[in-house]
Amino acid sequence: MERQPRWLPMLVTAFVLGALVWWTQRRGVPPPTETQPDAVIWAMVRACREGDSRRYLDCFAGKLRERLEKVAQEQGDHAFSTSLRQMIAPVKGITVFEPKKDGQGDWRIVAEFVFADRTERQTFHVRQVGGVWKIVSIEAARPVPVLIPYGTPVKGL
Repeated sequence: MERQPRWLPMLVTAFVLGALVWWTQRRGVPPPTETQPDAVIWAMVRACREGDSRRYLDCFAGKLRERLEKVAQEQGDHAFSTSLRQMIAPVKGITVFEPKKDGQGDWRIVAEFVFADRTERQTFHVRQVGGVWKIVSIEAARPVPVLIPYGTPVKGL
């Protein structure tokens, strides 16, 4: 009985791993999420965090955008930018649920905003305007009952 060299299994393993790395690199990057309806929600959140009023307003369309532009004009750019940062600062986490198509051709997107003392659920209505997703209306935030508040020490349970 002839013995196989010990290095042969290592060589085969290295070859398989190398081929796997090569294959995953060639597959390419998945398409950007800007094509998804929920991308506009994340763009709005980023604009708030950065205090970028122009990008924030670009997330909206229709009468809602007109109202927001009026508020921004009345407050001034610096104050509006500051209010955006203050609005998002207490948010500890965000969950955006899968978009659902409604009967009028728009998409409904439910998002939960987790604060230190509460969780709120808000529904956004989005549609494509000129090939870009825009928020066209927002329902009032509703409180979500939470059994264990955010930040509760594990020992306290």
